[in-house]
Amino acid sequence: MTFRKTLTRTVVPLAALLLMALLAAACVAPVDTGAAGEMMEEEMSVLTVAVGQEPTHLEATWVAGETNCNGCRNIMEMLVKRNYETGAVLPMLATSWERLDDRTIQFQLREGVTFHDGAPFNAEAVAISINYMWTAELSQTLTGTIGATLSAEVVDEYVVNVSAADPDQILLEKLYFVVISSPKQIQEEPETYASKLVGTGPYMMEEWRRGESLIMAANPDWWGHDDPEAAGGKISFDKLIYRFLPEDTVRAAAAQAGEVDIAQFVTPDQCKSAADDPNLRCESAPSVETMFVRMGNQGLFADRRVRLALNLAIDKELIIDTILGGAATITGQIVNATATGHNPNLEPYPYDPDEAQALLEAAAADGVDVGQEFTLASRQGLHAGHVEVVQAVAGMLRDVGFNPTVAVMPPDTFNPAFSHNWSELEGQPSWVAIHLHGNEILDVWYSYANYFVCDGAVSQYCSEEMDRLVAAGGALSGEARDMKLQEAGQFVYDDIAYGLIAHMDLAYLVSEDLEWEVKLDHRLQAKEMSPAQ
Repeated sequence: MTFRKTLTRTVVPLAALLLMALLAAACVAPVDTGAAGEMMEEEMSVLTVAVGQEPTHLEATWVAGETNCNGCRNIMEMLVKRNYETGAVLPMLATSWERLDDRTIQFQLREGVTFHDGAPFNAEAVAISINYMWTAELSQTLTGTIGATLSAEVVDEYVVNVSAADPDQILLEKLYFVVISSPKQIQEEPETYASKLVGTGPYMMEEWRRGESLIMAANPDWWGHDDPEAAGGKISFDKLIYRFLPEDTVRAAAAQAGEVDIAQFVTPDQCKSAADDPNLRCESAPSVETMFVRMGNQGLFADRRVRLALNLAIDKELIIDTILGGAATITGQIVNATATGHNPNLEPYPYDPDEAQALLEAAAADGVDVGQEFTLASRQGLHAGHVEVVQAVAGMLRDVGFNPTVAVMPPDTFNPAFSHNWSELEGQPSWVAIHLHGNEILDVWYSYANYFVCDGAVSQYCSEEMDRLVAAGGALSGEARDMKLQEAGQFVYDDIAYGLIAHMDLAYLVSEDLEWEVKLDHRLQAKEMSPAQ
């Protein structure tokens, strides 16, 4: 496969234009318009990436997590960034900061930065963006993601205070999830906020083709041109195309056909097939993603024996070896060793289907309706092999006496169905999801505050003791924080709060014409990529 150079900025006959458009859409090799009597005067370099999920909307509150909006961080930037080799928080749109108290950080902002619509970046812009994100209409998603309510206040033209409503020891780390949008868009075109991204990043949004792709163009006025080191990379492509291909087999085929430069989340078998292709390589790396089963302690799973039976019924080793191709590690907790609060003493629950069946029989003898039907769901495009995983888990659960029905849902169906607190689901049929959870904040408080406290945004689990432990750990710092959060981890482990499968490695098929080093957070940022030399 040769790296694509497509499209021109010259006038050619209509037939040639149509030919170029068709070839560019297919992301093929350089277009030759000589047959049409005209030669291209200027070529455009295009990076094409196949991703598993299309965003359901483009509100900045949704962009933060990136997995909900693959590639959107090419457009949007934050005050700070993370070094995932060291865990350090580094400057980005902010150049320095000072913690004023346990709720507030004062930021000195980068000067000379402009939004894609021409609006100046300054303290007022930051305040407008952050305060808008935490309006009543928008705040639920982001508040749930980072477990905090934030506000911002202008101090000087390039000085702004960002505050949490409550004391927050990891406020700085959380700001990695808070992108800054154009104040001009918010004030003058708020109706476009959910469908158009306007940031300060190296690429500008060109078009969102629903059901097909997200297209971006290089930003000639990006501040990072003058300081690539601070910006975390440089612009190497004129255009980006992020194609939405939910099936991993289709993404892999697109890479093998030379239609895309990167195929996100492929299987080990698909990686092996690339070994014989001189134009492709497989890039696989550990991640902060953990595959787990979210069932909580409500409804059918209010009985601890039923929760334990679910864990004992799942043959994690078989799933990893046969479906994930060994690219995962069996786990006993929701974070790996990169996160504060990781408890090294938690061993994975064993595979013991006989004991699982005995537990269900004992629960049934006490009146628990263990045979009641429940939905076992997975989100489309979650990871390579996710359909096979959910089907395999369902089969294992049926073998011991559970009665699951499998549902693989597109994001716009799955996310609303599972973005609820347990209290909103009382009296409804049990819903169980196989998730990937990424702890990019590198602190397990973030995981627990979402999934395992009574008021967690998406928690189906409620325990006063767990609430107490998480609150106590969240108020601490350093070693004391680590130990208290380890204690919380021991509690949810003993109480069987969730089903655990594995820490994930994630793999990609990558063109040999592209240089890209996959990092722990697995962000698909073009500024970290370049044509091979």
